[in-house]
Amino acid sequence: MDLSSASSESSSIPVVPESVPERKRGTLTKLVSGFVLTVGVALVKLKAVAIVVFEYLRALFVNPFEGFGAVQYAVAGGSMVITVAAYATKFRFGLVVGFVLITLIHEIGHAVVIRAKGLRTGFMVFIPFIGGAVTLKDQPRSAYDDAQIGLAGPLFGTAASLLALQVFKWNGNPLYLLIASVGFILNLLNLIPLGVLDGGRISAAITKWMWLFGGGAVIYKTIRQPNPLMIVILVLAAFQVYASIMREKNERSFYDITVAQRTAIAVAYFTLVVFLGHQTYMALDRLTLLAP
Repeated sequence: MDLSSASSESSSIPVVPESVPERKRGTLTKLVSGFVLTVGVALVKLKAVAIVVFEYLRALFVNPFEGFGAVQYAVAGGSMVITVAAYATKFRFGLVVGFVLITLIHEIGHAVVIRAKGLRTGFMVFIPFIGGAVTLKDQPRSAYDDAQIGLAGPLFGTAASLLALQVFKWNGNPLYLLIASVGFILNLLNLIPLGVLDGGRISAAITKWMWLFGGGAVIYKTIRQPNPLMIVILVLAAFQVYASIMREKNERSFYDITVAQRTAIAVAYFTLVVFLGHQTYMALDRLTLLAP
């Protein structure tokens, strides 16, 4: 055997580099490091979001009746008693109490956000066969703030209606289902994009063209079924639209809101409309099934 040829053959055998495992370990280390870094960044962002949400919710822990004196409490309590008495002449007392309580919670929702925005409330008043209202001593600084105040009422009222629905599921008493149904309808109607209704204040931060839809719907309803309440709403809405037009001329900054703010209000508004529409349909359908 030729040793030189053997040596030559052995020298031609490829040698696996010892650095390959090290390269694999290096790649794995980079992947793990990248994953850890990504998770860390995500946690930091989630923490920032959580802080913002916490601060926003903490701002809502206010006394909605702060600044109320004897006169304000007398107006609120007295008008509530009168409203209960007026409704009780036409409807069963349990339904009346439930409806007025939902109305109260609805108005407290407005008052909570009013106070959270650093504004002062005036009077809380209940009007038989119309509803309730919270007046402001200080005006909102922007259409965005005004829309949040408007949204708060239906949100609180919806929560109260859901509570009544849950009580029905617990004890099976149809009265609570009826209260929930009326509550859903009340808050849904309040979202009609028109003047003095909550929907009018909210839609101003989305687009004022929505007022045409709301006004058209109420005019159509008034023509088909004349109702003093509808006429009052239309008259008040006309004044509200005129005041908004004048305000936009004299105080344009009031309607200067960002795209993000406009989008947030629109998403919240239409989500609430769809949710309340669905809940109203489901509740009324259950009532029909329970009817003797």
